[in-house]
Formats: sequence, C-alpha cells, structure tokens
Amino acid sequence: MKNYYSALLLILLIACAESEEKKRTDVRAVVAGIIDADNHADLERVLSYYHGEAILMPPGKPEIKGTDNIRKNYENIFANSIVKLLPEEDEIIILKNNAIYKGRTKGKVEMKADATEREVNDKFIMILQQNDGEWKIIRLIWN
Repeated sequence: MKNYYSALLLILLIACAESEEKKRTDVRAVVAGIIDADNHADLERVLSYYHGEAILMPPGKPEIKGTDNIRKNYENIFANSIVKLLPEEDEIIILKNNAIYKGRTKGKVEMKADATEREVNDKFIMILQQNDGEWKIIRLIWN
C-alpha cells in the first residue's frame, strides 16, 4: 500500500510539472505571437492577444485602458512607424491562472515620415490571465 501512495504522489508531481511547463510554453507563444503581429502591423491579431479590460502602461504617458483605446494606440503606431522587434525572455512566473512574463524587446522602429530609425532595448513586464484555456494580456508595462 505504501508503494501505491508513493507511485500516486509521483504521478501527481509529474502531472503538475508538465502542466506548468505547458503554461510556460503557451505564455511564450503569446509573447512571440504579439511581437510577430506588431512586426507585421496586423492590428486585429495584436488585439486578439489582449483581454477586453487590458491596461497598457507606457513610459511617460497615461495608462491606456481597454481594447478601444489600445486599438487607437496601435493604429497610431502602425500609421507612423514600421516595427522590427524580437522578444528576449528573462523570467516566467506561473500563478494558477495568471502568469508574469519578464523580458526585453530588442530591435528597431523606423519612422515612416523620414525613415529615421530608433534602436529599441526595452524592459517589460507582461501579466497574463488564463480563461477557458486561453492566455490573454491583462497588463503590459515597459520602459
């Protein structure tokens, strides 16, 4: 009987570890997906990664709350610039149905008006929430 409980405990531990690794993989897919959508100026795809009540917290600007305002922000970005970015992962923390992704965004942003380029090397924290098996961004903070 003791071996039975030991085996059951081992199975549960393995299942939990596999579940957490799947969550990490899914969170990484959201980060890679939204950066790819940014790079292709795919507004609808970008918005699909955000929760309806998401909040963006850009440096030196007011919070951008909700998908309508997030849409306007991205419309402005895509109308005025070409984004060429790559994400770099520093850390992922899984907390039940939430995740915190800490990373960097590196690359360039080219202004359409005059073709000037700006190097990007931002730090960011993305907080995600899982609902019905789908991860959505609820907060994005960067500098």
